[in-house]
Amino acid sequence: MLKTGKRHLYLFWSLLTLLAITLPVPTQAQFADFGLSEKAPVEKLAAKGYLSLDKVQPGSQFEIAVVVEIAKGWHVNANPAKEGLIATEVTLPEVAYLVFGEVVYPAGDVLKLGSIGEAPVYHDTITIGIQADLNQTAPIGPSTLDFQLQYQACDDAQCLLPETLNFSIPIEVVGIEGTVQRINEAIFADIEFGAPLGTAADEGSLQRALSGGQVWLAFLLVFAGGILTSLTPCVYPLIPITVSIFGANESAGLFKSFLLSVVYVIGIVVMYSILGVAVASTGAVFGQIMANPWVVGFISLILVTLGLSMFGVFEIRLPSAVQNRLNTVGGAGFAGAFAMGTVAGVIAAPCTGPALAVVLTYIATTGSLFLGFWLMFTYALGIGLLFIGIGTFSGLLSALPRSGGWMYILENIFGIAIITMALYFLKDVFPVLQNFLQNSLPFFAIAGGLVLIGLCLGKLTQRFSGIPARVKFQKACGLLLAVIGAYMFVGGIQQPAGPQLNWVYDEAEGFEIAKRENRLVMLDFYASWCAACNELDHQTYSDSAVAARLDDYVNVKLDFTRTSEITKALTEKYQIPGLPVVIFLNAERTVLKRFTGFVNAEDMLSILDEIENNAQ
Repeated sequence: MLKTGKRHLYLFWSLLTLLAITLPVPTQAQFADFGLSEKAPVEKLAAKGYLSLDKVQPGSQFEIAVVVEIAKGWHVNANPAKEGLIATEVTLPEVAYLVFGEVVYPAGDVLKLGSIGEAPVYHDTITIGIQADLNQTAPIGPSTLDFQLQYQACDDAQCLLPETLNFSIPIEVVGIEGTVQRINEAIFADIEFGAPLGTAADEGSLQRALSGGQVWLAFLLVFAGGILTSLTPCVYPLIPITVSIFGANESAGLFKSFLLSVVYVIGIVVMYSILGVAVASTGAVFGQIMANPWVVGFISLILVTLGLSMFGVFEIRLPSAVQNRLNTVGGAGFAGAFAMGTVAGVIAAPCTGPALAVVLTYIATTGSLFLGFWLMFTYALGIGLLFIGIGTFSGLLSALPRSGGWMYILENIFGIAIITMALYFLKDVFPVLQNFLQNSLPFFAIAGGLVLIGLCLGKLTQRFSGIPARVKFQKACGLLLAVIGAYMFVGGIQQPAGPQLNWVYDEAEGFEIAKRENRLVMLDFYASWCAACNELDHQTYSDSAVAARLDDYVNVKLDFTRTSEITKALTEKYQIPGLPVVIFLNAERTVLKRFTGFVNAEDMLSILDEIENNAQ
């Protein structure tokens, strides 16, 4: 019996030794995968994320690429996967200030899997694309985005249990004064993104054309926007300048006038494009430059000087040597036209509207300076189309008789228009010019009366030079009344129609009133160059229902048109990344609601309902 037991023990150890020797290598690997070996498990998959921009600004769109490296000999199921198989899928983080678009998965390679049949799979290295939209409330500073990747790894012999891989992507959010540029272009080159995410409600068809890849439509809209801009009042001062440059050259034929006009417009185009690209590339806000008091003052001084010369107060003449050089046939004449065009481009700069603001934002957020340059080039061509026509046919003025009061009438009207625009530019520098403006019929009736009285007293058929002192005084009074009336009309149109809110323009004063009267506070952060801010004034705050509800609030309007120590402190205090921003608070400065961008009257009423319901 003992001998039989020893024989069985010997047989057991012999079989165990034989099993260890003959066990297939793949089976050992499987044991390793299930933790039955001391050997460390092999990583089947690794993931790393990349951004399309080195920094991201609030309100901008960007892309994310997830590069997945799959170990040799292994594969994961594609997305979409064959029915019944587990697809590889990225789980997006839940971030309040970030909106993700559709995740773009690459096409898989078809692999025949035994009884399952053909199925799409990924192997080696794949890149997954994600579009993202950072809203205006995003906090400034560095942070991380935490993603997850679900997958099931398989080889030729087995499939492991589904796993989840965690990985993070660093992101840095900078303010509107920061600079951004595109990076990792080689990684994003092969990702076929669809149309970008929808943008905010205040962005129009131009933004949708840009973001949707319809470049031809974007150029068409920009060109149309330039033509419409050329019809706005602040371009009027350029008309007499154009006439004076080309109409005074009596010897120029129609063709040469056309060429000079084209060169003149090219000067506008070049100046405009260079200014726009320079501003966008440095991350600055174009409107802030044009809101600088020194810039506005310089432009207004030029306009007043031109206007007074139109009245005949004095003559603006170049030195004879310079005048003779500019009047010579050939390159000098064209050089003079180009130089005057660049000056005209500066004067026309305040006419930039929402279309150009969208283009500049697009450049700043994508870094596409090349596309942005040509879009602004097209915009300026649209502005210049009017001046090509004026410059081409202005030479015909030389065929008209020079004597007679009709020419003086034309010059006086142009002078009134030019000085009116100087006052219009100065209204954002001197609040007294802004505060009395209204958008109402009685106000316009007064303005019209002043213009009519001014034209009657203004002696438009005469110039200041060569008339008696008494007539000069009468003419000066008449022209002054005409300018004031014209300014009231032009400035009044820009004001919101309907009810007017009672604004407080100091933060501390607003909260003092709120504490004293136990009222809620609305802080409105705005700037004169902010198109969406103007839409809030004209379409939302002017609504009678909204105005009636906001009458119970302390409404504080904080001007960010120009950067100052006060605006810097408010920016840091309230984390203002862009404009407009509206914040509702109680008297203890507790934030009740905050939104960025334009909202219409209906949405504003819903916001007020939410605030008041929560406050009860």
